[in-house]
Amino acid sequence: MKPALFSLPQTSVLAITLAGAGLLPLAATAQDISPDRCAANQAPGEVIFLTSFGYAASHGILDVLAAQKLGLFEALCIDLTMQPGGANIQLISANTAQLGGVGGASDTMLGIDNGADIIGIATYGNVGAIELLTMADSGIESLADFAGKTVGYKGAIPPQFSAMFQDNGVNPEDINWVSVGYDPIILPNGQVQGLAAYKSNEPYDLARQGFAVTEWNPDAFGIHSTFNTQIANATFAAANPTVIEDFLRASFKAYEWMREDPAHLDQALAWAAELSTAGYDIDMSRIRFNAEAAIIAESQPDGWGFGQQSVAQWQPEADMLQRFGIVRAAPDISRAMTTAYIDAIYDDAGALIWPAP
Repeated sequence: MKPALFSLPQTSVLAITLAGAGLLPLAATAQDISPDRCAANQAPGEVIFLTSFGYAASHGILDVLAAQKLGLFEALCIDLTMQPGGANIQLISANTAQLGGVGGASDTMLGIDNGADIIGIATYGNVGAIELLTMADSGIESLADFAGKTVGYKGAIPPQFSAMFQDNGVNPEDINWVSVGYDPIILPNGQVQGLAAYKSNEPYDLARQGFAVTEWNPDAFGIHSTFNTQIANATFAAANPTVIEDFLRASFKAYEWMREDPAHLDQALAWAAELSTAGYDIDMSRIRFNAEAAIIAESQPDGWGFGQQSVAQWQPEADMLQRFGIVRAAPDISRAMTTAYIDAIYDDAGALIWPAP
């Protein structure tokens, strides 16, 4: 199979200010939820959320930031502090932070295999977010052509790539894998012949610079996974179920708001830019967010609400982790994730219940 070439597609002072600008959604106030629920959400005090990657324009980050800036957590009596993450699994397992984002189902199951006290509470993407890129004129016409080539990856070689090659008759060990940074210019510069990439990021960045690339998507080769999973400290979640439910409720309400109007998304991106300690490319971030939103929408099963998850959805990654010996024991998905919190925030028609009961 040869993939197609990539082409670039075409109740505070803040609340009052946003309302006057037409940027505020139909907001709740603390009086809109029951006193008992408000008290339950206030009981744990400060709740810390760790982002998966700075303040990037990614799902599970930008919607949480928008919810915080719009006062939606405050409206649901949650004292949420948002911080850029790092060792999210370790910090959340230790209850140093209570909530955070990770790359996907695999990260959650691997963390639990290593003894982490965490649980997956929502999954945004029902396909993988990663792929390999080659230059369109590289001469790489099939997976077999990767043998002997230098391919850059970030962090660790994803098992999705190993499975993609192995299932198509290519020994992954015949590829020269090298750890690289985040600037994709190393691909057109010839420093690598293949590059691990996020579907919503590097292909668009290179296209904006005028480079034609070919995408090698593991999903197209039968290797299925997920992306952007929100996790919680499992003990904290069990003790504070309404906090988890209403964290998701506020985040998803903010997501709806961002999707209603391009001006809303631009406001959220401006907030992210203000918090970023490095350069923040608003135009590229807008492309990234919209590309990710399209991937999520296209992969969402019929009848599912945004962010919903299932054992069947996580199973291919569980099998892959076991197949490549990445985990010590077969993952128990029913322990690694739960649908209880997210199911509680949707009605029978699949609409988000807002505000909280």
